[in-house]
Amino acid sequence: MFQKISLFMLFIIPLCLFSQGSYLNISMYDESEFFIVFDNTVYAQPGNYAEIDQIPPGEHTLKITLYDASMSAMGNVVYEGKIKIPSGFDTYAVIDEYNNLNIYKKVKYGFNRIDCASETRKKCAIAEGEKYKAPEEKYSECNYKVIKKDNYDELKDDINNRSFESSNISIVKTAIDKNLFLSEQIKELLIYFTFESNKLEIAKYAYAKVCDKNNFFNLSVYVFNQP
Repeated sequence: MFQKISLFMLFIIPLCLFSQGSYLNISMYDESEFFIVFDNTVYAQPGNYAEIDQIPPGEHTLKITLYDASMSAMGNVVYEGKIKIPSGFDTYAVIDEYNNLNIYKKVKYGFNRIDCASETRKKCAIAEGEKYKAPEEKYSECNYKVIKKDNYDELKDDINNRSFESSNISIVKTAIDKNLFLSEQIKELLIYFTFESNKLEIAKYAYAKVCDKNNFFNLSVYVFNQP
């Protein structure tokens, strides 16, 4: 047991993965006022532009509804779909006359950011004094980074349908080379292996590509406490 633990600890080297928030500025092509719903956060006050800061990079949901004082705000949706936000950038987008979403400018985060405050422009707002807050999600430090669910499910199906552990080790290592994983996902993959030496080999190999390294201790405890 002492020898196993010593070998296992050799590859546990601190490694930090950094991510940076992003910024989105969106408007209508003709400066019409609108309401916006971003990631299920409703901006209740209409404006002719919306400004959202500290957005986690990745794919987000977006709904734009034109404002008309004479009708319900729910009645004129001009855009409803998804927008992909890059990490560490200010992204400027516009809804065109055909109700298409167009990204017309991307610059490094905070670089010469456009100041939209003027007498002719009114900013969409959640409520007075409030700021956008991204929805809380489990493993937030790994969101939009780890292997996609469909690819992960295919990987599990692939190794589950093979009889030889040596082949499955090669398949898992190839997947690890190409993707990031959660500690819990690696733990789940180890269930498909019988021999402790194979479990240890995969765990050691996966460490460099595990996103939530703060949870990796739970995986090491699992490996060394198998009957």
